[in-house]
Amino acid sequence: MEVESRSESAYRQLVAFMGGLQDGERLPSETDFVDMFGLSRASIREALARLRAEGLVRSRKGSGSFAVRAAASEMMRLSAIETMRDLVEWHEVRLALESEVAALAADRRTDEDLARLRQAQDHLIAQLAVSHADGEDVAFHSALAACAHNPKLSDALGRLTTHIFKWSSLSAEKGFLTLTERRELITLEHGGIVDAVAARDADRARAEIRRHLLNGRTRVLSTVGH
Repeated sequence: MEVESRSESAYRQLVAFMGGLQDGERLPSETDFVDMFGLSRASIREALARLRAEGLVRSRKGSGSFAVRAAASEMMRLSAIETMRDLVEWHEVRLALESEVAALAADRRTDEDLARLRQAQDHLIAQLAVSHADGEDVAFHSALAACAHNPKLSDALGRLTTHIFKWSSLSAEKGFLTLTERRELITLEHGGIVDAVAARDADRARAEIRRHLLNGRTRVLSTVGH
């Protein structure tokens, strides 16, 4: 595989992350992106400049940068999540898409990709000591998608980030898991995904992400009914 520049890697990961943002939603700061993805500030800045040139980001002096969803190509239309059935149906879309993304990630990841995936996991686990860590969870899945080296898949998966937030927020509101329980589960389940990607085992990576996503769905449905 052709060696990817740091700025291209930053661009790819920001595209994946931004896929789940609403139009006008504020982006994390450059410092936050550096922490999330383990990339240099210069590469993040260059990626943001490219996104601004493409009309996908708008910056306001003194206020930060904001997503411009209207300018993005529409690979899929996300219908509103208003019922548990809606949530389950979109979860099935995510399950199908992210299972293949994980397999491709195991096949295609570089050593730098793997290091960033591990860093995203470490950052998530650390944050779970004090919060539900929705943003860090999204950053982990964005880093996984980036390992597949397919910007279109990253974009499509990123558009399901709103589903991730909805699902995670529901879990937090209903108190399905304590932070300690969530931290233990994510350590185990995300850890299995990382290990499979590290071993370049596509079948195992596919199985591990499916296990993680299905376990999450089971925990919610067993509590609220379906």
